[in-house]
Amino acid sequence: MIRVTTADILREKIKKLEFLATAGRMLNATLDLEQLLLTIMKIVKNALDVQAVSLSVVDEKGENLVFELASGRRDRAVRGLKIPFGEGVMGWVAQHQKPLVVNDTGKDQRVSMTLERKLGIKPRSILAVPLKRRGRLIGVLEAINRKEGRKFTEEDLSLSITLGGHIAAAVGNARLFQRAERRRLEANLLARASADVGGLLSLDEVLQRILANLRRLVPFDAAAIFVLDPRQKRVVSKLHQGYPAGTDERLRFKSDEGVVSVAIKEKKGIIVDDVRASRNYVKARESTRSEMVAPMLSQGRVMGAFNLESDQIGAYREDDLQLLEAFASHASVAIERANLYEEQREKQEIQEELRVARTVQDFFSPKRSRAVGPLRIAGANYPSLEVSGDYYDFFPVRDGRVAFAVADVAGKGVPAALIMSGFRATLHTAAPYVATARQLALRANEILLETVRPQDFVTAFIAVVDPVSGEVTYCNAGHNAAILMKPDGSYRTLESGGPVLGLAAGIPLVEGRFVLRDETLLLFTDGATEARNESGEYYGDARLVAALRRSVNFPPSPLCHALYGDVKAFFGEAGQADDITFLVLKRRK
Repeated sequence: MIRVTTADILREKIKKLEFLATAGRMLNATLDLEQLLLTIMKIVKNALDVQAVSLSVVDEKGENLVFELASGRRDRAVRGLKIPFGEGVMGWVAQHQKPLVVNDTGKDQRVSMTLERKLGIKPRSILAVPLKRRGRLIGVLEAINRKEGRKFTEEDLSLSITLGGHIAAAVGNARLFQRAERRRLEANLLARASADVGGLLSLDEVLQRILANLRRLVPFDAAAIFVLDPRQKRVVSKLHQGYPAGTDERLRFKSDEGVVSVAIKEKKGIIVDDVRASRNYVKARESTRSEMVAPMLSQGRVMGAFNLESDQIGAYREDDLQLLEAFASHASVAIERANLYEEQREKQEIQEELRVARTVQDFFSPKRSRAVGPLRIAGANYPSLEVSGDYYDFFPVRDGRVAFAVADVAGKGVPAALIMSGFRATLHTAAPYVATARQLALRANEILLETVRPQDFVTAFIAVVDPVSGEVTYCNAGHNAAILMKPDGSYRTLESGGPVLGLAAGIPLVEGRFVLRDETLLLFTDGATEARNESGEYYGDARLVAALRRSVNFPPSPLCHALYGDVKAFFGEAGQADDITFLVLKRRK
C-alpha cells in the first residue's frame, strides 16, 4: 500500500500551481486566435494526456455551439460545424453549464456517437467543461480518450475546470481583439471600396478590387458576381474566381435556379451551412460545402448578386453576411455607374445626357417618407430643366438612430450626379461605424478629397436623430441653415458646422445639438431661396419662413409639396432655374 504524505500532497499542489502559472503565461502570450487555439490544444493534451481535444464557441444567437478547434486530420472538415444545445456531450454541457465526465461512452445516453465520430476518432472516455467569461458561457472545452485506456479522475476534472477559466479569458480576449481588428479593417476597406467606385477605374477594375478587399475580411475558395438580365430571364457571372476551367456555362443559369436566384427573388442575403443538404445549390464546384449570397440592390431593384463559396462546412456567419451586403452595395453602385456611362456614351444629344443624370439622381433619392417610432420624415426633389447635384436621404445608423441629410454638388449634369452618388455611398458605408453627424461629415470629407477634382466640392447639412429621446446632432458644412420652427411660428436657424466638403483636409467642423420635441425641422437647397421671378427678384429666406409658418402643422410629405407650390407660384413664367429639394422632420409626443 502506497502511503501519501503531507509532503507528497504539497508537492502535487505546487506542481499543479506551477503548471497553471505556465499555462496562463502561454495563453496570455498572444491575441492571435489561430495561434491561441494551437496553444490550447497543446496545453490540454499535455495536462490530461489525451488523444484529442476540441473547442467550440457559442454562436451569435446563443442557440448553438460552433466548432473552432478539433485536433487531428479532420480539423478543417469540422470547423464551423454547429451543435445545438443539448446534443451530445458538448451540447449537454452548454445547456446545463456544468462539467461532465464520461468514462464509458457506451453506457451514457448523453454521448452522440455520430457527432463524436465526426472528429475522426472513436470516443471511449470524454471530459468536457463549460468555458465562462464574466459569468457568461462562451464555449465548451472537450478532452477525448485518456491514453492507455485510463479513466478521467476527479483531479483531472478539477484541473480542467481551473484551466478552463484561463482558457475562457484568453479566448474571450482574443475574440474581442479579433472583432476590433476586423471592424477597423472593415471600415478601411469599405472606405477604399467607396473611393474605388467614385474613382476613374473601369468596372472590371472596381469589381476586382472589391473582391480582393473582401477576401481580406471573409475567406472564400470561390466567388462570383452575378448580374441579372431581366430581358433574357437569366443570371450571368460578370466576374468569377476559384471555379474550375470550363464552368462558365454553369455560372449562367435561369433566374429561377440556384441559391443566387432565391436571394435575388427574395431580395435578402442567404447563408447555406452545408450545400449538400440544399436542393437549391447549383453544383459548380465539387468541393464546395457552404455558400453565402447577398443581392445587389439599387433603389429596391435587384441588379444581381454577390456569391461566396467555401470548402468548409458552416464557414459563414451573420456578421460575414452583413459585410458581404455592404460590398454588394458598392458593386451595385459600380455596375449602375458603368451602365450609366455606357448609356451616356451611346447618346449624343444633350437632352439624353440630362436624362441619364436624372436617372442617377433618382437612384440615390429615397422614394417614400419614413416613420421610426414617433419620428416622421419625408423629402422631395423637384428637378429643373438642367440636372444639378441636389441630394437628400435618410437611413439608419448605430443604436437605432436615423441619419438624414440634404446636400448640393458644385456643378451640374452627369459629373455632379456621379459625385453625389459617391457621396451617398460614403454616408451609407460610414453609417454603421459612427454615432454623430460630425463623424459622418468628417468621413465624407476624407473620401471626397480622394475621389473628386480639386474644383469640385459639396455643401451638406448632415444630422443624426435618436427617435426615442428626440436628441439631434447636426453639422452644417457650408450649406443653407436648416429652419427649426415651433407650432406657434417662432423659429431659429441651425448654423453650427464649418466649411464645404471636398476642398481641404482637417477642416474645423463644429457639431450642434438640440432636442426635437414638437417643432418642425426643415432642410432645403438654395434652388428654393435663389429662385427668381420675371422681375429678377429672389424668393429669399423670408418668403420661405413665411410659407413654412403657414403650413407648419402639415405632415412632412404634404409640407414639402406645399413649400414647392409656394416657390413655383413665385417664379411663375420665369421658370425654374435650379433643382429644389426639401426634407422635413417631425416628432410626435
